[in-house]
Amino acid sequence: MSCRCEEKIDMRLNNPATHISKFSNLASHVLVFVLLLGTALTACSTKMPPMPSLNIDTGQVRAGNDGYGTFYSYLPSTLNQNTEILVLVHGTPIDGTAEENAEFYVNSWKVFAEEHDYILIAPAFNQEDFSSRYGDHAMSGYRGLFGREIGADEWVIRLAEAFQSAAELSNAQYNLYGHSAGGQFVGRFLVMHPEKINKAVITSAATYPQPDINIKWPFGMGELHTNIEWDENKSNRVDIIPDTQNWLDATQVHLTVIVGLNDKEEIPLELIPGQKGTTRFTIARNWVKDMNTFAELNGVESQFKIELIPGIGHSMSGLMPHSQSALLTE
Repeated sequence: MSCRCEEKIDMRLNNPATHISKFSNLASHVLVFVLLLGTALTACSTKMPPMPSLNIDTGQVRAGNDGYGTFYSYLPSTLNQNTEILVLVHGTPIDGTAEENAEFYVNSWKVFAEEHDYILIAPAFNQEDFSSRYGDHAMSGYRGLFGREIGADEWVIRLAEAFQSAAELSNAQYNLYGHSAGGQFVGRFLVMHPEKINKAVITSAATYPQPDINIKWPFGMGELHTNIEWDENKSNRVDIIPDTQNWLDATQVHLTVIVGLNDKEEIPLELIPGQKGTTRFTIARNWVKDMNTFAELNGVESQFKIELIPGIGHSMSGLMPHSQSALLTE
């Protein structure tokens, strides 16, 4: 039986500032997640599903489910303790389901994974639990790291840790790739969890988390206080106070933002609050520039770079060779 509940997610951190010292108090690096469950006619269970039971046989694309959703994976035949994880985040499912999109991503990248010793993990961010359709009611859904029962970012962390444990990997960090809406997820994951990421690639995203406290999350580093109504039985209360130190730490991750110059669609302003530009390549170029300036003003050199690819439009497959090269670049 479903229960009506209200969840309050409180990410309380140091007060934001425009400029940050890299020697700031250690506490400013820590995100504190406090989950307060409201009461109703019936109590909502807070027990998490068990960690997924993983089959670590190599050389096959496999589907799994851990209670929060379906995910697809591929383990290379070269699997060893130094193998790295690459999380693939799909875009808005236009043709087919989120599950079909996640499976397609793994199949598209498995040759690369086999050649370069990567475990692939592709979570399926479906509409019901992660609001995968573009511009719907749930505050950008997984693009903004939101989820009905678990945050989209927390689900990725959970899956990555499960594979790290099952395969006995030595590296606690992993790599992130996202296309379009998946790229929006990667940008926000990066500024919330920079310590978890080795390298990241974003292709063809429409929005990014701007380094500006006057723009509310998920479009900037400003506070967000709102209710997310998933349906008549589910309301999540979110109070998010981002930590600006995380934006600075994120600039130390090797991130490549890639956009095709034929990706010329003009995006309605109501869908891209706080962004500088109306096309994906102008928005991307300005965000990378602003993040690099933000780093410079705080005394560090940014590791962000941008690649604008002629002759390619809004295409994951068309940009894939450039994405793979970026992951291999030191």
